[in-house]
Amino acid sequence: MNNAARRALDIALAAEARGMYAGLLNAEEKQRLAQAHSMPELIGVLTRSAAWHDAALILQSEELTDISFSEAVERCVYADFEKLYRFANDESREFLNFITLDVELEAIMKALRRMMYPAAEPRTSSESLPPRFRTGHNLEALRRAQSWDELRAAVRGSIYAPALDSLKLDERTGLPSLSAAVTALESRFFGSLAEYMKKGYTGPAKKELTEAVAFRADMLNISYLLRLRRFGASPDKADGLLLSLRGAVTASVERQVLAAGDDEEALNIIRSTKAGRWLPRDFEGSPEAMVRAAQTAYFRKVLHGPLNLAAVYAFLTLKEYEGDMLCRVYAALKYGLPPADYMD
Repeated sequence: MNNAARRALDIALAAEARGMYAGLLNAEEKQRLAQAHSMPELIGVLTRSAAWHDAALILQSEELTDISFSEAVERCVYADFEKLYRFANDESREFLNFITLDVELEAIMKALRRMMYPAAEPRTSSESLPPRFRTGHNLEALRRAQSWDELRAAVRGSIYAPALDSLKLDERTGLPSLSAAVTALESRFFGSLAEYMKKGYTGPAKKELTEAVAFRADMLNISYLLRLRRFGASPDKADGLLLSLRGAVTASVERQVLAAGDDEEALNIIRSTKAGRWLPRDFEGSPEAMVRAAQTAYFRKVLHGPLNLAAVYAFLTLKEYEGDMLCRVYAALKYGLPPADYMD
């Protein structure tokens, strides 16, 4: 396939993703979610949604639980990924493969949490994943893993194996700390993705995709920084808990944020960066909600930019975020809390 044909296929793929984005929840549907008082009302909104109709059908046919709800939502996200992946050219597929690595990362973290807190982290089914997500990733072994050695065996040959090997284990539990594990795994993921964007990907979306990858890493580091400030972490200690991939939020910015006298000063420092400008002002929610709002605004801009692979990546990211929001609404209704407070 020549360059012109690859570019034409990327444009068609991006146009398809933009069309699929139009099926996400509209303002009226979100308003109904915010005012929902019961699970049937939540399922009713999903039933009428183009993006989440299939999830509703699954949930109507089986017992409604935390696991069944999250898996039904995930299936809709993964199904859209598979549809787009199937029609992508080989070069675009290489980039999209990193999304499957992100799924593997989450499967590793679920296995770790289950080992530490068996009652709080029930088993999920790898069979709920589409075939593309089961190819090359030993997700079933991760689902079955009951010990550190079994988990390491499940990721043998994966990009995450060196990250797990580098972790220090607690002598009492035989497991690493969750914070150290997530930092090591995310650093490995973003490091590999950044290296691919630098040396591997040569398609027309190189600039936009490179910026998007750096932006997501910056947003994770911003959320970690704001959390670390709450606990008074020193710059030296915080550095080991942040992603090594840095875009606009450099090591110098991180030190300034941690040394700031109060949260307002810290936010002003963050907002002075290219990534920080996306943070909403006069925001009354949590720092995590503020970061989610920034990411949503950024990826909407990317989605409506040039028709290339970056728009596809933006759509898949936005659908994942909306799925996360639905899971928060489900949890709010389950515990009798107002969904509107958990939608940002």
